[in-house]
Amino acid sequence: FDITPPEKKKKREKKEKKVEEKKVEEEKKEPEPEPEKKKFDM
Repeated sequence: FDITPPEKKKKREKKEKKVEEKKVEEEKKEPEPEPEKKKFDM
């Protein structure tokens, strides 16, 4: 059972949601694998 205070839990959920969105954006950004060199240039 969870003893985390609700406000902390909310923050964590928000953070996880942001991470999820970032992942989705990255997937949209690179549909096909690009050469390694290009990735490091960012």
